Amino acid sequence: MSEALLSISFNELCQLEGIESQLIIEIVEYEIVSPLNKQQAPNDQQWLFDTSSIHWIKKALRLRHDLEIDWVAIAIVIKLMRQKEALQKENDAIRRQLRRFVKNEIN
Repeated sequence: MSEALLSISFNELCQLEGIESQLIIEIVEYEIVSPLNKQQAPNDQQWLFDTSSIHWIKKALRLRHDLEIDWVAIAIVIKLMRQKEALQKENDAIRRQLRRFVKNEIN
């Protein structure tokens, strides 16, 4: 099963989410999110982000506001959250495979 890649432009992200462009640039500089086309886009106004970036940007901004920590710490926290999410998905997939295996062994 493949997922369709949905994207949002830099300007759309700023307008729709009410986020100042400078904040997005800082978040990208600290590699909290990365534009899909960062290497090809001559300037930040042409960046495209996958829609999951919105989720991580909002989390980063919430951490900044609620905990008043710097961007370096936020980048580390977001990286750990992403790793945890990936491990949970992997664990869920392994559990599904195990259930199928056990079910097939019983039958």
